[in-house]
Amino acid sequence: MVSSLIAVDWGSTNLRVKLVVEGELLESRECGQGIKNVGEAAFEDILYSLCGDWKTQRPELPVVMSGMIGSREGWVEVPYCRTAIGIEALVGELVPVQTQALGELLLVPGLRHDFTDGTTDVMRGEETEVLGLLAGVRDEQVTVCGPGTHSKWVNCQAGEIVSFRTWFTGEAFEKLTQDSLISGSCEGLGRDIDEGAFVRGLEHSGRTGGLLHHLFLGRTDMLTKRVSAEHLPSLISGVLIGHEIREARKFAIGQVHLIENNRSAELYGKAFDYFEIAYLRSAQDVHLAGIMALMKQG
Repeated sequence: MVSSLIAVDWGSTNLRVKLVVEGELLESRECGQGIKNVGEAAFEDILYSLCGDWKTQRPELPVVMSGMIGSREGWVEVPYCRTAIGIEALVGELVPVQTQALGELLLVPGLRHDFTDGTTDVMRGEETEVLGLLAGVRDEQVTVCGPGTHSKWVNCQAGEIVSFRTWFTGEAFEKLTQDSLISGSCEGLGRDIDEGAFVRGLEHSGRTGGLLHHLFLGRTDMLTKRVSAEHLPSLISGVLIGHEIREARKFAIGQVHLIENNRSAELYGKAFDYFEIAYLRSAQDVHLAGIMALMKQG
């Protein structure tokens, strides 16, 4: 059982490292060098610049990484593990990565779920967060909602991840509010969400006509002065999140748990309230909890 380590959360846009000694988080650092922003730099050099001093001072500490760093575009492409899977099985699939300056690193593989209709869904990084949340949950069946660039809904039974689905919600919002007829005013992008416009977007998501029509209603709402240009991003957020939740709740099983580790989580909470979906909030550092749970099994 390992209670001291360096945990690495290396995603598409950000890199976060955490120093844990005897089960206590001593320090955390982060930078914007996710795998999309690495450029010509070597992965080992980037990681060493962020936490090399920790490893130098405590060479015995294992370094455990998860996230998109194990993708095709990352440091080492790690094959996906197939569902259903829990912590004990996933520990046996950790992949070692050899480095000169940091020694051996351990990389958590992502997960793959194949549906009976011939489609496949994948995740990298979220499996660690979900397993971290499950470590503190006793319910037999739960669904974990992880908002983000690619929002995940993960069905779990008896401590195992059994199936999951991804929604393109966050990335769609980013693109639609940058340069389109429904992007609204530039001033609106940096401001807080307008609740009235957001709820109107949730309402639109239940109308006839489908998602593409509902998105265009943002344009007509602005033209008819029902929603200001400044608040159009709030309405578009409501439309996208509304469509996601309307579909995802058909997929969910058991108690819904909402991971609150980004700004989007508050909006999902508002949407759950609007749709009268009972849910529990998880504000803990589920990524670190997942890394610790994996290493306790090792």
